[in-house]
Order: sequence, then C-alpha cells, then structure tokens
Amino acid sequence: MTQRYWLELLAAAEAPSVLVPLSPVGWLVMMVSIGAVVTLSGFCVYRVLTLPPVEEETLKGPLEIDTRDTSDAD
Repeated sequence: MTQRYWLELLAAAEAPSVLVPLSPVGWLVMMVSIGAVVTLSGFCVYRVLTLPPVEEETLKGPLEIDTRDTSDAD
C-alpha cells in the first residue's frame, strides 16, 4: 500500500456530522484523572526541587569504585 492510497483514504474520510456532548459522569472522570496527573506531577517536581544538597566528599566517581573483577579476570 502506497502513501497515495493512505492519503486518498484519509481525504475520503468524513468528520461526524453530529457531535455528542460529554455526559456529567464523563466530565467527572476526566476532571478527576487530569487533576490526579497534575497533582502527582507537581508533587514530584516539588520533591525533586526541595532535596537537600549533597556534599561532594560523599560522592564516588566510577574510577574509585572497586568492583573486584579486574584482578582475577576469567
């Protein structure tokens, strides 16, 4: 199937002539779900931005870590 086929098929598709409004239960579910996602995202951003600073002396670079697999390689 070529790109031209898909373009012709898309051009032939018609939008629905009647728009069905969302029911009150649909609005409720949509608002609760969007509110939950926004709240959780905001909470996560807040937690990340308010982390205590980390001292550089406690961090170890990859070269300082002894994995004990280089001295006795198989």
